[in-house]
Amino acid sequence: MKEIGLHGRGGQGVVMAGDLLANIYFLEGYNVQFMPSYGAERRGSPSNAYVRIDKERKILTRYSITMPDAVVVFNLTLLSNVALKEGGLALINTAEGIDKKADANARVFVVDANSIALESGLGTPAMPLVNTALLGAYCKASGEFSFDTLKRVYEDKMGKRARFNIEAAEKAYESVREI
Repeated sequence: MKEIGLHGRGGQGVVMAGDLLANIYFLEGYNVQFMPSYGAERRGSPSNAYVRIDKERKILTRYSITMPDAVVVFNLTLLSNVALKEGGLALINTAEGIDKKADANARVFVVDANSIALESGLGTPAMPLVNTALLGAYCKASGEFSFDTLKRVYEDKMGKRARFNIEAAEKAYESVREI
C-alpha cells in the first residue's frame, strides 16, 4: 500500500486535487481510499488531503496518515509541517527552488505551479489555483499513471474548464525537475 499526502492552504484546490488523484488511480486499476482534512475550513488555512492506493489488495485501513510515501506541497510555507517516509517522493511548488539536505534520503521535485496556473488563467495572483498543474507534475515525477488518464479525469470532472486545467498540467509535466 502507498500513501500520498497533499498539503496546501484553503482555496488552492487541495481537496479537489485529492479527489482527482483518487479518480486517476482508480481508472488505472488501483484500489483507492481518499481522505480530505479541512482544518478550519477557511481560505488560507492549512488544508490537507490524503490518498491511499494499492494495486493488489483492498484497502481496509482507516487510521490517519502521518508519514506518507509521497507528498505534494502546494505552499512552501507548509514545508516544515510535512513528514515523509525515508526514501519517499516530495513534489514542491516553488519558483525559487530549495536546498535539498545532503542527508535527505528522498526524491525531491520542484515546479513553479503558481506561474503555470496564472498563465493558464487559473485563479488570481493572490490565490493561484495550482492543484491541476501539480497533478500534472506529480504524474511525471511518480511515473505511476498515464497523462491520458489524467486528461480523461479532468474532462469528466470539469467539463468546459478542463482545457485550461489540462494546459496547466501539461506545462507542469514538462517543467517539473528533480533536485
